Amino acid sequence: MLDLELARLLHREDRHYLESIDLIAASNAPIPAARDNRTWGVAQFRSAEGHVGRKPYAGTSLFDEVEKMAARRAREVFGAEHANVQPASGSLANLAVYRALMRPGDTLLSLAVSSGGHLSHGHPKHIVSELYRVVPYPVDPRTGLLPYDDIRAIAERERPRVIVAGYSAYPRAVDFALLSKIAQEVEATLVADISHIAGLVAAGLHDNPCAYPGTVVTTSVEKTLRGTRGGIVLCPASLRARIDPAIFPGLQSSVGMAGLVSLAATLQDASTPGFRAYQERVVGNARLLARLLLDGGLDLVTGGTDTHLLVVDLTRTALTGREAEGRLEDLGILSNRNMLPGDPRPPFVASGLRLGTPTITSRGFDEDDVRELADILLAALGAEEWDAARIALLRERADALRSRPRPDDALGDLAAATAAAGEV
Repeated sequence: MLDLELARLLHREDRHYLESIDLIAASNAPIPAARDNRTWGVAQFRSAEGHVGRKPYAGTSLFDEVEKMAARRAREVFGAEHANVQPASGSLANLAVYRALMRPGDTLLSLAVSSGGHLSHGHPKHIVSELYRVVPYPVDPRTGLLPYDDIRAIAERERPRVIVAGYSAYPRAVDFALLSKIAQEVEATLVADISHIAGLVAAGLHDNPCAYPGTVVTTSVEKTLRGTRGGIVLCPASLRARIDPAIFPGLQSSVGMAGLVSLAATLQDASTPGFRAYQERVVGNARLLARLLLDGGLDLVTGGTDTHLLVVDLTRTALTGREAEGRLEDLGILSNRNMLPGDPRPPFVASGLRLGTPTITSRGFDEDDVRELADILLAALGAEEWDAARIALLRERADALRSRPRPDDALGDLAAATAAAGEV
């Protein structure tokens, strides 16, 4: 029986999202093969716990083959010695790695959340901060860049067991080689969380931390990698015996086969020339958007970007991050407020706005589209008055931009189906 109450809600969400321009840096439109559950059959509801060849369930040999395929493809894409593809998310991958490498009370050195780090890197209210002694390292308050000499000095003083690199709101390339060297100097393990830049790393557009001895790499799947929700841990073969049991049975039980099927398809795409071309467009669109916003008078953290994201510094404007986010949402443009290093405002208000280009690139936006988008953003964020007439004018422009036909729209099939369905 059709659940009309649920169907109406889901249809409204489809309409809302597909009629929006998604600039949330942590979002992306997955490749069709990663979400094509029409062909997955029983994989949609099959699950089992345990490692390959050691699942305490009958009839899991083909399940194991899918998991081995996903792990093999992960090793090949990232050049890793070992891959565990069971984590349900990037955050759970991080927790499992900490559990494998540290004991409660050990020191973890990471970038503060307020400066661009992730919650699972040591937010004061996260379980990581309850289990471990989290010591933050800074970004340069003037440039917003990572001060590697300061990080080395803190590491020498604190002697952490783990140093975390890889961030949620840091728009510049990370020197994983130097951070790996610092970790070796203090006998720590470098954990590189590449959740945001995994696609750029896989495409060879960013330094690959898997290349450095002893480094453990974690990532989510649904951002630049263009998959659906999931996580991966990549590590040297010598750490396999510690990493794998920290995931199961240490943190998770059953793993869904559907997630592994989606991940295998995602990683197959990541090995193609088209994937690199897509990532080049993601970075190109981000750099163009950054330049246009700077030319239009806005400030950006670090003055630009090397990646898929940029952070607008609103302190010289009349807007808070929350207000800027709200203005753009009035136009059908999705973004998120973001704290700046040393931000005097609380996280729910913030003084920054984080923008990303993965989704608009997946939906076929080109340079002309980015130029029009930048003009709309500048008009919205620079307006002194935010009244109904101005909102209607800019919303019309945003709707026209969003609705331009694009043959390479990764969500084109879903958009067409949703439009054809009408009202539920």
